Amino acid sequence: MAPARSLRAPLIALAAFAVLAASAPSSLSAEIEDELLRTPTETSVLNTGVMFKSTSGGFIESGLFARYPNDSRNNFRIRTCADMKDPLCDDATSLYYNTFLPMCSATITFDCVEKFVARNKDGKELAASLDAIQPTPSLSPYIPNAEKNLVGPGQPLVFAIPGAEHPGGNRYLLSASLIGATPEGEHRPGQEFGKFTPNNIQITVEAVDYVQATRAGQYQKGRWVYYESEKKSALQKNPFSTCSVEEDAFCMNKRAFPADLTFQVVLKLRSSTNGWLFGRVQKPNVSISAIPGGERWDLSAAPVRVAQIWEFVPLAQMPASFTQWKVENWDSAPSSPLTDNSTSPPTMVRIPNALNTGGVEIPIKWLNYWMPITGDKATASPGVWSIRNLGPSEMNNSSSCYDSGNSRYKEKRVTGMVTSNAMITSAGPPQFDQKEQALIYQVAGPHFEKDGKTLFRGTYDLVMRKDVAQCLYNFSNAPIKATISVINANGEEIVATEQLAERNDASGEWITLGKYGFTFSSPKLKVKLTQEKSAAPAVTAGKPSAATKPATTTKKNSITCIKGKLKKVVSGSKPKCPTGYRVS
Repeated sequence: MAPARSLRAPLIALAAFAVLAASAPSSLSAEIEDELLRTPTETSVLNTGVMFKSTSGGFIESGLFARYPNDSRNNFRIRTCADMKDPLCDDATSLYYNTFLPMCSATITFDCVEKFVARNKDGKELAASLDAIQPTPSLSPYIPNAEKNLVGPGQPLVFAIPGAEHPGGNRYLLSASLIGATPEGEHRPGQEFGKFTPNNIQITVEAVDYVQATRAGQYQKGRWVYYESEKKSALQKNPFSTCSVEEDAFCMNKRAFPADLTFQVVLKLRSSTNGWLFGRVQKPNVSISAIPGGERWDLSAAPVRVAQIWEFVPLAQMPASFTQWKVENWDSAPSSPLTDNSTSPPTMVRIPNALNTGGVEIPIKWLNYWMPITGDKATASPGVWSIRNLGPSEMNNSSSCYDSGNSRYKEKRVTGMVTSNAMITSAGPPQFDQKEQALIYQVAGPHFEKDGKTLFRGTYDLVMRKDVAQCLYNFSNAPIKATISVINANGEEIVATEQLAERNDASGEWITLGKYGFTFSSPKLKVKLTQEKSAAPAVTAGKPSAATKPATTTKKNSITCIKGKLKKVVSGSKPKCPTGYRVS
């Protein structure tokens, strides 16, 4: 996705710490929804801090963009185009679009939303209808081109869902964002651009309110602006906005989801995207099937609450080790738009996350350092419903079995999905551990909710095509069985409690697994798939010769040892439980 900015400030919106948005309703109860809490705009010269939260976000307006090589400072350069033959974009190396999918209709049969509904805890379908108030068209319109697979331009869709009331009403925002591009580097001035291929898709559902502007300039619709001196475009918008949708006349704030709702989104796509999905949802049901002319995605899931941390601490209270720790670690994590004025010259507060640091090791290192300082608790845990496909940088270290373009598969379509509400997750799909013959997924987060007392409970779901499991394990078509366990930082399995629930179905085309109710700080989710081996060929009756007589082996025994909620399996000829453990 193209980077965006305001005239004098970064795109990511930040505003006053732990106070209501200026646009939020004034009739809220004393308990402020986490969705309405805001991160700070600056720190004091006497404070320092850290942020663990998603760096994505901000409503991006649709557009068709010309892509140019990065400038001398490695800045990404783009400009908006009116169509594929815009003379202002003829010197680009490629084009890409960023748009939102409309509802399907008699004239729009692909790259569209076929269905969107909610369901209550009893499974009753709550019909959604398009609201009278919708985002206005992008101020950078472009002409679509069906022959070249150029779709759009479009806007997110606002629905009313009676029976699904939340603190701000019953409006819901569905954003099915699609990004596609022509082949990079193949275009030459005067030539036609090639066909677009969709690269990224992200589907989000948000509960939203509606607040009208009461004065001119209170809100600002985003506008793509080209800066001639820098030879690039950027999104000009209110740098401190936290609106899910912001128009000149109104704002739609994100609000808390009501309890016990699931949402179903059905899309019809002309072309398949990259093969693995990542979600901030729980208990998903996934069906992705080939249909004449394209694919049909049917996705149902419940929202999750994802912990965020933004904590700022007086320098006088920081450990003596902090100065040296900062020298050694500060540049290992990406910066936020928030200035840390405690340094000279000022630096930027950091946001360690697995995607931008190349793995979970650095974020977990940061988490382990900061949690004793900030209290090992979330600052906020807003509700999220989001599903997207992983980009190439997130799939770098993944097995080729996750690649939908793998030649062993009959169809090129999504291979699976992993979801979690953990603050920190592995950057790609679960890693296949050859030694353990297991799929390992690392998560991490604070132990407690923002009250510092209530344990924050984790969720994990893995949905995978059966033929992907066959590829990873070299299985046959025989039935597959699965086990899923939670391993703590000491390598010990966490014993099931009344809070720990499981979902396990490996019987169909899609293997569906889940674990819910585990705690943090940095557990690993371990999935092991097994399959009964075919019976060995029959041996001719008779006494075996000395050459064929099997060698005598020492019999190994296994026992299960427990200590509180921890469980460990010990194997050997005479296994014994470690000190502090007892036989189960």
